Amino acid sequence: MSKFALFSAVLALHFTHLARAEDAPQPQGAPAASSPASSEKTPLDSTVRIGSDDEISNVFRDMGVVQRRAMRKRNRFLVSTYATLDFSDGPYTNYSMSVNPGYAISDFLEVYAQFSPFYIVNARPIVGVVNSFQSVDGPLNLTAARPKYQFGLEVLWAPLYGKDSLGMNTIIRSDTFLKVGASQIQYDSTTGLGFKLGLGKTFFIGKYMGLRFCIDYGYIQSVIQNEKSFRGTLLSELGMNFYL
Repeated sequence: MSKFALFSAVLALHFTHLARAEDAPQPQGAPAASSPASSEKTPLDSTVRIGSDDEISNVFRDMGVVQRRAMRKRNRFLVSTYATLDFSDGPYTNYSMSVNPGYAISDFLEVYAQFSPFYIVNARPIVGVVNSFQSVDGPLNLTAARPKYQFGLEVLWAPLYGKDSLGMNTIIRSDTFLKVGASQIQYDSTTGLGFKLGLGKTFFIGKYMGLRFCIDYGYIQSVIQNEKSFRGTLLSELGMNFYL
């Protein structure tokens, strides 16, 4: 057999094999051979738009995410310590320090026995101004009873809790609370009653403590010029809370 005849026989076998491969059925799921027509990009249908109902599944539409509470307080003993400054228009500025043992009835409700063992009392400039005046009966003298200590009861309700970011990587969790209190004030010459309503926050800085800040409106029974009367005053409190 000549070389030309041998080469012709090899080409014939090759084309016969290709013809059989094209006629064979394609397996299910196999991709079809690409053609110039199928390789062209199909433009998007602009009439097909994602609606609000398609963006969120109906399964999650009515679901909300509530973060865990920062501090579990139920059935725990508490100690609240804070300093108080009053912003009244009375003749004296009063500073006090409170040490209040308490108990958490639930994660939202706390009860404290309030006790302020001492007061720091400073006369305001109005006292010196009034005492410098002279009247027909002699020099004027502005006097007021000075508080010595105080004891009472406080109830705190903390229905709100959240978190604040400090910088890029630090999160501080906190509670927001309402506080009501009633107390008896011992003055140097008599006694008086005090009531207050406050709004504040506790920032938790560990498993056993928190920084607490509160603004109170106080309705305080004070004694000025030997007359006892109730006066409204603004109080600020700042201190630490301990969870035992």
